[in-house]
Amino acid sequence: MLSRRLFCVADPTHADFGWAAESRFLHIRKYDACGNTTKDWTFPVADTAVGEITCSVCGAPAYLAGVQPKAGGQVVACDFLGRCQAGPADANLARLDALCRRLAEVPYPVERARIASAVAALMAAVAHDPAAAALLAAHKIADIYAAG
Repeated sequence: MLSRRLFCVADPTHADFGWAAESRFLHIRKYDACGNTTKDWTFPVADTAVGEITCSVCGAPAYLAGVQPKAGGQVVACDFLGRCQAGPADANLARLDALCRRLAEVPYPVERARIASAVAALMAAVAHDPAAAALLAAHKIADIYAAG
């Protein structure tokens, strides 16, 4: 069974993501929620946030789970032309913190039930990352979604 690695900050059930590479052209690699590449494009524009993984459904930032930072606290992502970029690992954790805040603020049990499987996948994806697991614990995500 494949486990999810990418989570939209606005809605964790979204499962379509794009990554824009830095160059004279905009190279986009499109991912599914498991981090598998589904499509590659090249456009002669560069007006988006380069090096950012974003949700293709709503445009919100995305959290990349299960990635341990390399030396220097960097998370590395590569475009389909083989060029790699590093992004600060703390920015990735900030996206997780924003996602956790949104999940903790969901007031309706029906909405919590709708996203419960995505939250369970998030908890499983960060189980071996102490910093990410601490964020989920600080927002009491396991307690909120166990009862919901």
